[in-house]
Amino acid sequence: MYRLATLLFFLVTGNIFAELLVVHADAECRLSVDGKSHGTLMPGKKVQLKLIAGEHHIEATPLAGGTKWLQAVTIQAASSSTPHVLNILVGQPHDYWIDPSTGLMWTATDNGSGLSWGQAQRYCSELSQDGFKDWTLPGIEQLQDLFTGAIDAGGFHIKGPFKLSGWQWSSSPGQQPGEGWAFDFGDGGRASVAAGDSGLNRALCVRPAK
Repeated sequence: MYRLATLLFFLVTGNIFAELLVVHADAECRLSVDGKSHGTLMPGKKVQLKLIAGEHHIEATPLAGGTKWLQAVTIQAASSSTPHVLNILVGQPHDYWIDPSTGLMWTATDNGSGLSWGQAQRYCSELSQDGFKDWTLPGIEQLQDLFTGAIDAGGFHIKGPFKLSGWQWSSSPGQQPGEGWAFDFGDGGRASVAAGDSGLNRALCVRPAK
């Protein structure tokens, strides 16, 4: 099913009169701001707009049909060089989740079956999903961060709306040669696992949402 646009707004420092609005979409759609057309958004691409501070009405219409997306967005004059990030997820269920605290985009499910460490890394590097081909296997600290502030999701404790089926491989080498770190979202434990062990270990992939 073709998905309605997910718009990611990055409010980047400009001057007091104009701020830079960077818009991303995960589906082909027409973009308009305050009733003025700004062309077509393509998956994996971005459109940069300069808007004055204040309230603006953003509208996205999927070219494949479906519900039009409308949102009033208030842009404030930037006070520092650090970009302000607002993530808006709309429309049909998505195959990914964006962590608002890190800006990282995660696949919403793991691969669903046992993989060795090398197979897990290859699975993510070869994954093409939602218009993106730059997925990677996360580091152990990135997985740990998903456990912090977690909610109970079917026996797993993770802070996003994920569906998991086992332990998750990380890209981090383990304690001994030939081992890799894996993470258990059941109790937050880590284990240095033999790279060839595929029984309980899965691949959850990540990419920067930019």
